[in-house]
Amino acid sequence: MLRKSSQAILALAIVALALSCARREPLTAAKAQEIISRYQFAREPVYAEVPQRVWWNNANPKDDYDEKSLRTLDNLQRAGYLTVTRSTSADGTVSVVGHLTPKGFPILGTAPSARGPCFRALICAKKYDGLRDFVRHPTDPTKGHADLVWHYENPTPLYPLFETKINKPLGHPFASLISFYYKDYDWRFDVTVAKTDAD
Repeated sequence: MLRKSSQAILALAIVALALSCARREPLTAAKAQEIISRYQFAREPVYAEVPQRVWWNNANPKDDYDEKSLRTLDNLQRAGYLTVTRSTSADGTVSVVGHLTPKGFPILGTAPSARGPCFRALICAKKYDGLRDFVRHPTDPTKGHADLVWHYENPTPLYPLFETKINKPLGHPFASLISFYYKDYDWRFDVTVAKTDAD
């Protein structure tokens, strides 16, 4: 009896494994859409950042991003999310530092960035519109690529305050080039070009 029970469990495990493996079949546009839809959010949150400290001096002059950062810090201060202090050190370095207010504390997160610690906020959402221009590989029927078209929408009240958001216009169509392939008994994809104009 124990032997039959063990054989039944083994048989069920084999069936479960077989069912969990994706079937190798020719890749089509419909199959590509099915693959991507498993990972696709209805709306993906989009964040913007601004450095907590902006500084410059004669050796490191202000650049365009510094200007955008200063305007963003001022916008956030006017909205009551930050207070901003300005100082000049003996070597001529000018520093502008943002400090969270009680109003800003639950809304603005902090994170590391290339310019040091930054404030991070949800500014809008990314909405996926679907795949277009699907092309199957000419010799391997399990490979192909397509454009995933998407746009930014649903701005939060912080969207207009963050002048440091780069290339995030609302409603403008963008595309990400995605390559599809079959590997290790499952369908997979890689994003080969993250963002281009869809027009």
